[in-house]
Amino acid sequence: MSSESKIYHARSLCEQSRWSEVLVFAQQWVAENPADAKALYYAGIALGALGRLFDAETSYRRALALDATNFKVWNNLAALLFGAMNRPDEAAQCLVQALQINPKNPLGWANLASMNGQLSRHAQALECAERALALEPHMVEAHLLRARAAQILGKPEIVRVASETLGKLPPQNFRRMR
Repeated sequence: MSSESKIYHARSLCEQSRWSEVLVFAQQWVAENPADAKALYYAGIALGALGRLFDAETSYRRALALDATNFKVWNNLAALLFGAMNRPDEAAQCLVQALQINPKNPLGWANLASMNGQLSRHAQALECAERALALEPHMVEAHLLRARAAQILGKPEIVRVASETLGKLPPQNFRRMR
């Protein structure tokens, strides 16, 4: 099976939330090719979904040791550290690293805005949300994060503009980003 076929198969299993199968597939993939960072990435996804948090972190870090330029691995590691492992400072550093690799990734900026907001770093949250919107003007999450930070910072004009902009976006824009 080609690398592209393996990625397609792993992604398909992930979309169906078949985490045990993803893990078995990824482990076989790693056994066949221990230097394939994608295999470790999918193992990390499955391990995290199965609640094996430390194993997931290890898998992501092993993937980064093989390919430190993979934005998705940094992003997923950040989400794991922030949401499940209560290590927000490390999580934010992972996103900063990811955004150094790909500063034009609006999802990364939105994720960092969200983290900053949850950490009561509202000025930074506003700045990150604005960076996301500069790259993707119709990103609902970034508008919401920007409005929330602006509300807390006492900037009602930004909240008004965000509300008006959201009101003009088509319904298909209101789906969760990954």
